[in-house]
Amino acid sequence: MSQPDKTNLSPFPTTSWTLIRRVQKGGEAEAARAMEEICRQYWYPIYAYSRRHGFAAHDAEDLTQTFFQRLIAGETIQAAREEKGHMRSFMLYLLKQVISNHVRSAAAEKRGGSAAATISFDDLEAEERYSHEPADVNDPDAIFDRAWAFGVLKTAEEKLGAEYSKANNAKTFEALREFLPLGDNATPYPAVAARLDVNDATLRLLIHRMRKRYGKLIEEEIAQTVSDLDDVEAELSHLMRVVGG
Repeated sequence: MSQPDKTNLSPFPTTSWTLIRRVQKGGEAEAARAMEEICRQYWYPIYAYSRRHGFAAHDAEDLTQTFFQRLIAGETIQAAREEKGHMRSFMLYLLKQVISNHVRSAAAEKRGGSAAATISFDDLEAEERYSHEPADVNDPDAIFDRAWAFGVLKTAEEKLGAEYSKANNAKTFEALREFLPLGDNATPYPAVAARLDVNDATLRLLIHRMRKRYGKLIEEEIAQTVSDLDDVEAELSHLMRVVGG
């Protein structure tokens, strides 16, 4: 059974704060794509933090929109310095500034701006997603980190699935994905092996290879958001603590 084709995969990032650097130094189209990726990665942790901080759903939406408006229009990204460390920490620091400024009314007035065009809360079902957050976690910082961590895992899984599909192995991925951290790991190995028409040893090898590649994709995601690649291991350890690994 063939494995995902790695010949055309993007190389492991060799620059620090890759997404920030693309916004700061890339061309207009590249900067826009990087900004969209930043919004995609961080809108939900910001929304979840705001909700757990005590804001109603509509106020959390306004605060999230305002956050990205400040990030874009206020040139906060352009002023960011890589020595600030982890992008996760930088975004949380900026969010606390936005909340401390009490800009809910300003956010409502600015609906329809550039950030509003990027984030559609109706499409994203933000409140439905938030309803699944653990009720016993009261600290907004912990909710932010949890949302960030599970977002990294989800993005890595989506990229892994795309690799398997490109290699015409979508069936294999769908059969094995439950053995990744976001899966329920519920089906006995013999049943999965029968479904794929492989023996037990081959199945275990397939799962091992899938998890190894998945781990690499997680590293690549994190490497885009730290100021030094030496920080990847520490950020990985933090992710594992957050998700309970």
